[in-house]
Amino acid sequence: MKKIFALLLGAVVVSLFVVSCSKKDFDDKFYDPSKTTTVTCDKLMSGVFHVGSVTYKGFGYMTYWRLYTWEAVIAQFTQQKGFTNESGGVYYLQDSWCNDRWNNFYETLVQFRKMQDVASQDNNADNKIFLALAEVFILDQLDQVVTAFGPAPYSQAGYLAITGDLATARPAYESDEALFGMMIDRLGELYNEITSMSITNEVRAKLEKQDFINKGDIDLWARYANSLRLRIATQVAAKGSLTSKAHAAIAECATRKLADTFESDGTTNGIFGAVGIQTGQGGDFYNWYKDGFSGSDRRNAWASQTVIDAMQITGVNDPRLKIFYHPNAAGEFIGLSIDEDKATQTRNLDKGWNERPYASIDSVTFTANSTMSNPILTPAETWFLLAEAYDQGYASGDAKAAFKKGVKASIYEWYNRNITSVSNIGSTGKNYQAKASDIPNAAAIDTYADAVWDEYDDPLEAIMTQKWLHLSLMNAHESWNDIRRTGYPALTYRPDTQSQQNRTIVQRLLYPNAEKNNNKANYEAATASFTDSNATVLFWATELK
Repeated sequence: MKKIFALLLGAVVVSLFVVSCSKKDFDDKFYDPSKTTTVTCDKLMSGVFHVGSVTYKGFGYMTYWRLYTWEAVIAQFTQQKGFTNESGGVYYLQDSWCNDRWNNFYETLVQFRKMQDVASQDNNADNKIFLALAEVFILDQLDQVVTAFGPAPYSQAGYLAITGDLATARPAYESDEALFGMMIDRLGELYNEITSMSITNEVRAKLEKQDFINKGDIDLWARYANSLRLRIATQVAAKGSLTSKAHAAIAECATRKLADTFESDGTTNGIFGAVGIQTGQGGDFYNWYKDGFSGSDRRNAWASQTVIDAMQITGVNDPRLKIFYHPNAAGEFIGLSIDEDKATQTRNLDKGWNERPYASIDSVTFTANSTMSNPILTPAETWFLLAEAYDQGYASGDAKAAFKKGVKASIYEWYNRNITSVSNIGSTGKNYQAKASDIPNAAAIDTYADAVWDEYDDPLEAIMTQKWLHLSLMNAHESWNDIRRTGYPALTYRPDTQSQQNRTIVQRLLYPNAEKNNNKANYEAATASFTDSNATVLFWATELK
């Protein structure tokens, strides 16, 4: 392979505008680059994952910035977290955080473009698997950007470090329809590539070393590609010009490596998890999670009454309630409610812990769980996707049966998170920690899932509400997507009378100001027929009121 000394270490990195990247910057982002003077595809693959998933302002998975400047804010949109009404910021995600999320994707894309360039020069067939895995991750991140903002640059973006051409450093936007269509097609191709490749022992050893997402497990990557494709196709299956393509993709995904092999027996956490990074007692991810959700003002720690209501809809407590929340001082599960005025909430929040009127998120499961991880996709989510596909006629199958498997997988996963938690706060102050014998048996879960299913007139509402409960605080962005496209769960949005910008739920996020200034011509071209407003309804969504 051609040796590339400091090619990326001193490269100019472009988000959509020109941002310089020093050697130190790259050293901070690249996965262990100090041990090599040759840039190879396996290490560049780690660079893609690292910039997207580990950096301080990364938004892939397992990062502080994703948790607290993204998911925790969007969890107010979706009411998966308790929050203060009429605060002025209930429906507001500030420009700098939008800018950080936007930039992180394009910084990650730059690493992938360099990887493509190195592979084209080397012409080594072994590079194909590294490229394929990195591209699955890139498309996952692109989907998150497009569902938040709408149209975005992609096919022309991220090449400045390769071409050095400043004249083409500001790429054109592509419509979100075009990007969704490309992702559905490309993930289908990537699935075929991943499942058909012959992996040598040498390549397998590199994957095990450099792939810190799935530890070189090619079967998990195939499932990741197919499950992600199912999620993206479902996003556009009901509205717009891509419905036929989406329905065909969903039907195909349902026959491939997917949730049919994910049914848990209660002994496994989930499937696509970023295992091996920032987990374990004292790890960065745990410390970020703990600090953000149990800091001095506990602003992210209080229970949501909307969640509690959904967990008590059958008249009995959802089995997950006691591992999601620690009850209030009176032993009751009461959360911050959209029906309360700010003055009442403020008085309640000013009370000491021993008089607390609100339940809080459980410390064993969440805030003191030093083994906390942030899975990328879980069996439960995939079962709920299949249940929706069957209910809506996108694929052939039993919607209720898939729904019940989703409920079962979710209960198993959340109990396993609680049971395997290693709390570092000692025996005092610890909340509820379950034992394996506390997990409801299969018959009890079936009975509960049947009762939940029967509570809703529309099966889709049952499916989406249970999926929303499962995703919880860990993936509010995905719940926001679901709510915008299906209207479920059916939430009431209390006006934020103190807000100067958004008094009710937002339909999409504004493009960052830095993008408007630095890629002005392309931004203006993209928004000539598309209003850059929080009220703009994306083509796949339904207006929320």
